[in-house]
Amino acid sequence: MDTNRAPSVIVVSHESALRGIRFARCRYAALPWRPLSAREVRDVMARARASERSVDLDELARHGFCPGNEDTRRVHLLASSSASRRRSENVSIHTMGVSPRGATLLEAAPGIFSVSVELAFIQCCATLSFPKALALGYELCGTFSMCEHISDGRPDEDRADSSGYLETESATTVAALARVAERLPRTRGVKLARSVIAHLLDGARSPMEAIVAGMFHMPISRGGLGIGEMQLNRRIDFNRLASNASGMPYTICDAFIPSARVDLEYNGGYHAETVSRIHDENRNRGLNALGITVIALNHDTLRDVEALEAVGSTIFHRAKMRYRDRSREGAARRVRLLNGMREAFGLKPC
Repeated sequence: MDTNRAPSVIVVSHESALRGIRFARCRYAALPWRPLSAREVRDVMARARASERSVDLDELARHGFCPGNEDTRRVHLLASSSASRRRSENVSIHTMGVSPRGATLLEAAPGIFSVSVELAFIQCCATLSFPKALALGYELCGTFSMCEHISDGRPDEDRADSSGYLETESATTVAALARVAERLPRTRGVKLARSVIAHLLDGARSPMEAIVAGMFHMPISRGGLGIGEMQLNRRIDFNRLASNASGMPYTICDAFIPSARVDLEYNGGYHAETVSRIHDENRNRGLNALGITVIALNHDTLRDVEALEAVGSTIFHRAKMRYRDRSREGAARRVRLLNGMREAFGLKPC
């Protein structure tokens, strides 16, 4: 294709791409954007422009890439070279080669493209702290998405629940993040991204589940409790005894720790309702029949580092291991990790 005659396109990146990804996941309960082939990526990058005249901020706002308020609009875009760049008050411009090794793009709308979920994660890591990058990784690899508040005429109750997230299909996986990080060793943010990916788990269903995973699964040196063997939303099939005890053929454990035979369950406010309470009691009887201990965590537990340490100590004891880190420095690291993840999800610090 003659790229000199072909129409220019917009390639959104960094935090703006993350906004659009969240917007699409919340609206469609999945990310419907089409991934491009390597040849298409080269063609798009050759035509990418980021001048003031080539950017329709209203159109980008309709797809969630920037705020609807004109006073706060700012969008991050990619261009193939400095020649394609034009300074603008509302546009931050970044460069990426026409044939970027390992980078992928997604088609969000005609003439509007975005960096892939994996590349957006790496780019965002350049400006995030470790706890906030960890929270973002759990969000993108989980089945929930934080919601960007963009006015499109729909009432708030149709947009998200009170905690600011919606359930959706996962946007990526830990393995996919690791592959892209390996292919882009010189990309700004990749060092922090790799350190997060090394301890990330797939499948968190909510911000609170992500905090549970982050606090219990992360190494002690990073502020976690060092429980390496953890599986999120693990299906446990019941045998006859467990089925008879629970009336259920199987259950899904929020955070299963095989070595300790422990299931960590986060109980939100809805668990106090009669139907949920009965379900939880039945599930617990079934798991107990298999020799699995259920430890319930609630909103208050995830604001109390000492309570989390006590639960961690119980898990280590069940696994016949010794919990060793009770230093002031360790407690301070756990507070930083917990508060960093809570802030990333819009929650008050502990």
